[in-house]
Amino acid sequence: MKAQRKALSKWRLSVWMLILLGAWGVISGLLNGCSGGSSCPNPNTLSGFVYIRQGALAQADGTLEHDVLVTDSPNLPTGYEPLKGAKVTVEETGASLVLGEKGAFVFYPLAAGTYTLVIQVEGFPPVRRTKSVCAETTSTYYFSPPFYDPTPPLTTPSPPKPATPPPDTSGIWNEGGLSSWGEGGEASARKR
Repeated sequence: MKAQRKALSKWRLSVWMLILLGAWGVISGLLNGCSGGSSCPNPNTLSGFVYIRQGALAQADGTLEHDVLVTDSPNLPTGYEPLKGAKVTVEETGASLVLGEKGAFVFYPLAAGTYTLVIQVEGFPPVRRTKSVCAETTSTYYFSPPFYDPTPPLTTPSPPKPATPPPDTSGIWNEGGLSSWGEGGEASARKR
């Protein structure tokens, strides 16, 4: 009985610890401004939007170096438009894509670090922009109650039961009494 109370007490303590750890995770997430408590909203991802100054493609200076903007914001800046149809290449990996209607790009997975985006528009020299990739490091809490034993109990298999032979239904039945004909004595009937 004393061992059961001790185990129950440990279990209650374990439950309270889990509740406190969960509450700490929620509170730290709220304080950091992220739902998951993360300072890295898109870990191992190089993503964003490419915009170009309105009318820049019609200019005769032959370069877009000062007209291309790479940002994390999907909100279109004043005086800019999405750079549709441009090819974006990650110089370090060689991965590339063609920008769509919103000028968005996503390269995943990438190791944390700084990468160079090469933006190519037909008829213009390539434009290079650098962008960083973060890697989220998370703390994982493994919790097991102190009374939990993950090893299964040892069991020995029971020996197999001997097979019982089927009843012998062949031969003669000795009824030792009246036969089917009503005769007494040692009459017997054969099985049909």
